[in-house]
Amino acid sequence: MMVLIFAVGSLCSLDRVAMSVALVPMSQEMGISDTVKGSISSFFSVGYGLAILPAGLLLSRLSPRLIMAAGICLWSVGTIATPFTIAQGDVGLLLGARALVGASESVVVPTVQRLLSEFVKPEKKSFAIAIVFCGFQFGTIMAYSLSPMVIDYFSDWRSVFILYGGAGLLFLVPWLMLAKDSPAAIPSTKLNFLYDNIDQAKQILQAAPWKKFIQSRGVVAMFLAHAANNWGLYNNLSWTPTFYSEQYGLNVKESAVLLIVPSIVGAIGGLAAGSVADSAIQNLEIVTDDEITRIRRSFQAVGLLGPAICLAILASRIPEEPWVAQTLFAIAVGFQSFNAAGYGAANQEKAGPKWTGLLYSVTSLPSVMVGTFGVYLTGEILDATNQNWSYVWGLNAFIYALGGIAFATLYDSRKEFD
Repeated sequence: MMVLIFAVGSLCSLDRVAMSVALVPMSQEMGISDTVKGSISSFFSVGYGLAILPAGLLLSRLSPRLIMAAGICLWSVGTIATPFTIAQGDVGLLLGARALVGASESVVVPTVQRLLSEFVKPEKKSFAIAIVFCGFQFGTIMAYSLSPMVIDYFSDWRSVFILYGGAGLLFLVPWLMLAKDSPAAIPSTKLNFLYDNIDQAKQILQAAPWKKFIQSRGVVAMFLAHAANNWGLYNNLSWTPTFYSEQYGLNVKESAVLLIVPSIVGAIGGLAAGSVADSAIQNLEIVTDDEITRIRRSFQAVGLLGPAICLAILASRIPEEPWVAQTLFAIAVGFQSFNAAGYGAANQEKAGPKWTGLLYSVTSLPSVMVGTFGVYLTGEILDATNQNWSYVWGLNAFIYALGGIAFATLYDSRKEFD
């Protein structure tokens, strides 16, 4: 299951990040401004945000295996459809295709949270989350390394969407054959495995501890950390290729080389953080909520305050050499991957298997809105300041710092929703 989950994370990142790479030659061909680029990138998150809460509700009763399969199918179709919407010359169709991809990918993390709660022991959850994050980073690496070669080979940026979407549809075969909802479950492709009764959906809505979610200091801390992370993550994924292109005049292939290293550092950092956090918990003489709280706060502080320092340095003076910027990005992403042992693992501590997917959706929905606004605002800032990237990275650093301080102040690991 961990291999399959890793592959899902890689595929969804591959389809998402492909747009960031293709956006450079696409904008040159179509004469797209930074504001429109921001809209194209942000509409992925618009779809994600609209679907994240329904995804969490469905996971309270339905088969996570089949929900994931539906998501893979839909985001692959949306990816394949992307270049055809552009061919119609209607930006609205393009935005709709990206929203479909985002909405379909919204099932991934809530479903993974649900599956990990079934398959992974509590004392190993940090490393398991780190493996998932590593899958996301691997997909990002593949997107940055493969996309320029695909574009060169076919002499067309549209080819990446068809190729990556097709790979997702092919992956449905091993997923449906091998994935399970729990260690004791038997894989089944029968649709009647789904609990699709409308009355049961109403019961979920009524039974969910909505008021307790909102009143929980721990949930507020998770949201603020998640929101700060999304602001920086979405901007990095959406705008870094454009930054290298506008600031240093690099083409797609040259930019991709610089983009790969931060993702590698992020994957290594996440695995290291997850392993160290799990070891710290396992080595406690007495495992208490206070001790786990201290560990989560410490790792999350590194995960947000570390990137804040790196981007503040970058914003203070944009370096003349792109490799210097790459080094700062790499260190920032390496620190940011410590989130796997912070709010990433915290979700399963606050809720049992029944509500863990919904709780992730509750904190994720407003966080996605924050990240989406950040991507759009970056385009506006660049157009208004004649591509002054110092404002962009300085604002990112400030948001990171706010999220890190909030989590370190408010979070506690006491289970509240079972």
